[in-house]
Amino acid sequence: MVAHTWTAIDFETANQDRGSVCAVGLVRVSEGRVVDRFSTLIRPPEPVSFFSRHNTAVHGITAADVTGAPTWETVRGQVLEFAQGGALVAHNAAFDMGALRQACAHTGQALPALDYACTLALSRRTWDLPDHRLPTVCAHVGHQITQHHRADADAEAAAHIMIAAMLRYGTSSLPELTRAAGMRLNRLEEIRAVSVPVAAPAPSAAPAMEDRFGRWQRVAQSPLPEPSPDADPAGPLYGRTVCVSGDLRAMDKPEVWKRVAEAGGTPAKNVTKKTDVLVVGDSDHGGKTSKHKQAEAYMAKGQRIDIITESELMARLGMASA
Repeated sequence: MVAHTWTAIDFETANQDRGSVCAVGLVRVSEGRVVDRFSTLIRPPEPVSFFSRHNTAVHGITAADVTGAPTWETVRGQVLEFAQGGALVAHNAAFDMGALRQACAHTGQALPALDYACTLALSRRTWDLPDHRLPTVCAHVGHQITQHHRADADAEAAAHIMIAAMLRYGTSSLPELTRAAGMRLNRLEEIRAVSVPVAAPAPSAAPAMEDRFGRWQRVAQSPLPEPSPDADPAGPLYGRTVCVSGDLRAMDKPEVWKRVAEAGGTPAKNVTKKTDVLVVGDSDHGGKTSKHKQAEAYMAKGQRIDIITESELMARLGMASA
């Protein structure tokens, strides 16, 4: 009956590094019913233990909150024990699976191969909604989510979305459900344990001390990720080239690029003839940036470019804007 038992999971992170896990929520479901719950704060792995103001603004967790919390070395075992070898379920699962993988990479811990399913991709294939953010889908399936961006509440929400989809398709088995929805179970490949050198703790004030030139230099040197082969082809960013102009409030550009790639899009640093979407954030002078003007110049020549706001990007990614 393993296929009928699975665990919904949600991570919150301390900063833009996917492995900086600071909270996790778990909800185990068997035969279409919630049978157990677990959640805990986490002290993030030391190399990425600082809390950024962007992330704290989203989930409200601070460095002081996790002072007495267990480390990821401990919580990893609790997560695996709770899941009991069953598949994992998450809303925008690429993020949570990335958090799981990257946190283990930071600590050098092993991770067994795990199957997983994404309720964001499933929702897009199951219901015709204005958007597929967690609160929107919960409202549609009749589940009230009152503390969005709390790991336990978001894991509970993902569980109820999956249960509602199973009722819709008439099954309590994840493999049967994914086949009925025209999807497949994804797989997080095994990670072997490695020895990780001990690093000095990152000062908590480091992110705030980074000046504008330092941030620009870091972003300019950051590599662009490749589109995920596991992305939902029905997603609004799948197969599209996306560029960001200006600063976004919820996350920095490397994090946006990761999210776009996870959604099957191609992140780009500059506006070109291949650009499909331009996300317009805040600029220094309050006017249009050079990328914005370049996009309009291409549009005047007949190129189709969607110029969208940060909140519109969040909706296309299936996320709530901070």
